[in-house]
Amino acid sequence: MSPEITIKKDYILIEPIEGTDYSEIQRGVARLFYVDEIPEKNRIWVFREGPEKFSYDDLHKLRDIIKKNYPNDHKIDKTAIVIESEFQSSMAESFRQITKDFPFEIRVFSNFQAAEDWVKM
Repeated sequence: MSPEITIKKDYILIEPIEGTDYSEIQRGVARLFYVDEIPEKNRIWVFREGPEKFSYDDLHKLRDIIKKNYPNDHKIDKTAIVIESEFQSSMAESFRQITKDFPFEIRVFSNFQAAEDWVKM
């Protein structure tokens, strides 16, 4: 299943169903790159607690997919990751570390409002 994607005024909200599932995240990333109706705006990914089907190896695969498909004329400069569990926090921080060379900044939050405020700045 693909995550729910909602186009907000100032950003794109991406909400996987529950937990952390590599296949669902991969489908969400693909939709962000290949669906013309989704505008280029800063993004907030919100992960809920639930089953964890994600490994550290998946982080590198995900990084490579984004790097390969990221548009040269990008307009996105921020991506917030909102987490609920310790596992998600660990994975999100690891992902942030291995994507430091991306042309946009990634930050990890445990509070949605803080993530939204940062993305909208």
